[in-house]
Amino acid sequence: MKSHLRKPVPAGFTIIELLVVITIIALLFALTIGGFTYAQRSAARSRTTVTLNAIKSALERYNNEFGEYPAPQNAGDAIAIGDKSYSVGGAAMLYQALSGDGFDNILIAQAPSNAGPPQSNGSTEEEESKNIMLTDMPKEMWIKRDDRYFMADGFGRPFQYEKAVPVALGEDQVTINSTYDIWSYGEDEENTTARSIDTQAGGPVKDASQKWIKNW
Repeated sequence: MKSHLRKPVPAGFTIIELLVVITIIALLFALTIGGFTYAQRSAARSRTTVTLNAIKSALERYNNEFGEYPAPQNAGDAIAIGDKSYSVGGAAMLYQALSGDGFDNILIAQAPSNAGPPQSNGSTEEEESKNIMLTDMPKEMWIKRDDRYFMADGFGRPFQYEKAVPVALGEDQVTINSTYDIWSYGEDEENTTARSIDTQAGGPVKDASQKWIKNW
């Protein structure tokens, strides 16, 4: 009986080979996504730093103009972003104090004359132009959310601001700087109600503040 040689059938991928291929694909995917995420974070931090420096310069102009740094009228106001709560009173005040668009979020003894409407509307009227401290403010620096206009960091969250208490008043200090504290929580999404003074004590807030972008 003649036997016929059978041609070998090409073997398919073994399970081990498939696992190796899948692992390589997963690693490449992770590296790609990881690099993209890092680039996003880096860009957000860079935008935050640029905006913070612009705010600081404008606040010096405000101080030279009015003899003091501004204070928020509604410091305790908060806004929800996702499942987190952020103080927005300081950021809303900064928007008005630096853009000239409204003044009802600024703590002032009396309403200024001929300053335009007290509420913000996203634009600067002719009578408000004299109160502009940050000229040509790009729209990327501020956000309107829930009918509130506020200065926003590169992560789309309100900047945090606290004005120092004059030493002459003899009250407990609430800031680290003798003028004001301004900061962004950066990538810290766990301590979104923490104040600048809280970073002076040991613990998780102090450690997390290494992610903050701040002026101290």
